[in-house]
Parts: sequence; structure tokens; C-alpha cells
Amino acid sequence: MKFKIFFSLFVAIALLSSCEKKPMELAGGDINFRFKLTYGDQPFEMFKTYDYPVTKEKFQMTRLSFYISDLTIRSINGDFNVKDIDYLNLTVSHTSPLPANGYEYMIKGVKSGSYTSFDFGVGVPKALNALAPKDFKAGHILSTAAEYWSSWKSYIFFRPEGQISLNGKPMSETPFALHLGADEAFRKISFAKPIIVTEGNVTNVDIILDMQKFFNGKKLFDIKSTQQIHSLEQMPLILQLADNLEISFK
Repeated sequence: MKFKIFFSLFVAIALLSSCEKKPMELAGGDINFRFKLTYGDQPFEMFKTYDYPVTKEKFQMTRLSFYISDLTIRSINGDFNVKDIDYLNLTVSHTSPLPANGYEYMIKGVKSGSYTSFDFGVGVPKALNALAPKDFKAGHILSTAAEYWSSWKSYIFFRPEGQISLNGKPMSETPFALHLGADEAFRKISFAKPIIVTEGNVTNVDIILDMQKFFNGKKLFDIKSTQQIHSLEQMPLILQLADNLEISFK
């Protein structure tokens, strides 16, 4: 009897030990979206002086941030929404010294498989944009009053800021803030880039945003005439920049 009890305990301990040595089951892989700013074919850096397109005024950027929404990866087996809404601030990641990978935005635990494309919105979708920061709990990505214009009844979708030298004056004398917002300014950005996700691994996906095209994509933005966008009465200018922004991603 004692031998049987001892043998049973030995078997149980052996089974437990073998279970402990097995690797943990991993829940898919990770996708690392790497947002990189350029100015034409050159890396773009905050607080560095550039020539404004066509007119050649000297300017610097001091901030760039935006809302990203409905980030979806697509495959022949179905579409997967991996993020509903988030806020990306690319300022620090594009201030000297520049990291090689730009702004890294990691999505963890993505189902393994082959994905054919992905897309996301720049801005806050209409249903959420109809709400205000007070409608969200503290800590929610949309609870920040600093990113909301009550007069617009809209979040600030895309926030490029800087300073520019106009009429021979020092850059520091002329700040610019070309804030985009309101439902009409929402833009969906689509990429036909394959993504292979494998168990327990990280897949890097580069997203380039060309700031030269933002100022002069479909049409040159006349920054001499307008350095501040803070009113819905400026909707034609908001839409002009939103259309430029849409073709600035690659």
C-alpha cells in the first residue's frame, strides 16, 4: 500500500513538473506601426528649419499630433478592428536626436495570419465627435479638454504647429497653428501593404507622412494669408489641408 501511494505521488509530481516546463500558449503576434515624418525624400525633424514649398519662407515645426481611429487590418478571411480611437503625438519622436524607427505604435495580441491591407481614420468619427470631453470618464482618450474646441463642437483632429519667417521677420514673431477639425475634415487613410503576423513575433509596418505634401499636395496652402485656423468659418481652408493630408501618407 505504501508503495502504491509513493508511486502515485511520484507520478503526480512528474506530471506537474512536465507541465511547468511547457511554454505558455501565446495569443498571436504583435504589429509595430512605425510612423515616420518626411519632408519630400528627407527625414523631417521638429525645431529644424525648412523651406516652405514654392514660396521658400523659412519655417520650423514645434508640434504634430492627431487622433487615429478605427484602425483595421484586412484579409481574405475577414477584417479585424484592432483600435477604436487613440491619440498620437509625434513631437518628441521627431525631435533630435531622431530615432531610426520614428514613432512606434504597438498593437499586441493580433491573430496570426496574412493580412492584405489596413486602414485608419485621421480624426474622431462622427458619432464620437458629437460628444464632448465631459461625456467621458477621466483617463479616456477623449476626455482631454485641450484637444476640443467647444465653439466647433469638435475635437482637433490634426494639430500641426510651428513658426515661420514672413516678410523678412524672425520666425519667432509669427507662430502658426493649422488645426483641422469638424466632421467634414475626417479622412480615411488606406494602405495596400501586406502584413504577416506570426505567433510570438513582432511585425514592423512603416507609415510615412510627408509634411511637404501636407502644405502642397493637391494645392499649395497660402500660409502668408493664414497662419491660424481656429474657426469653422475657415472650413474651405480646413478642407484644403485635409485633402492634402489624405495624400500625404504612404
